[in-house]
Amino acid sequence: MTLVGTVRTRIVDGPHRWGRLDVRPVGRTMWATRTLVVHAPGTDRREGMLLRAVRVWPFVGLVLAGAVTVAAQSAPAAGAAVGLGLYALVHVLLLRATRRLRPLVRQLTVTTFHGNGRPEVHGDVDLFAASVDALTAYEDALRAGGVDAVAFEAAWAHVWNALPAR
Repeated sequence: MTLVGTVRTRIVDGPHRWGRLDVRPVGRTMWATRTLVVHAPGTDRREGMLLRAVRVWPFVGLVLAGAVTVAAQSAPAAGAAVGLGLYALVHVLLLRATRRLRPLVRQLTVTTFHGNGRPEVHGDVDLFAASVDALTAYEDALRAGGVDAVAFEAAWAHVWNALPAR
């Protein structure tokens, strides 16, 4: 696969088939946050793209609505109405398309407060670390051909079942 194909696949499919790992480093509030988001086992490529789209649409849609507004220089009020209407329409369509998938997504967040001289950790750190380790190890093994898709999905299901439901 070419570099362009790899980058395109990474953007469309995301870095992980099972979900995502969000890491927010320490900021002005002195809090660091790590969130593991795991899709339901068996989530296919299309469903993963829909879940990613519903997550990024608020920002991407706002940028596109602004671009439509700017592009309609002759009638800015009409451009704004079209841009906001398009934003709302796509948002509603994405919400409807993912209404069955979103409740099945499980997540675990671990936060660390760095302001009292020593870090204060909140959340189930052991479950978080074990889950991330298992998912990445099996995903790496799947890519290397060390395990088949069934074993990978079984490990994915084991992690998903261990995470708290909403």
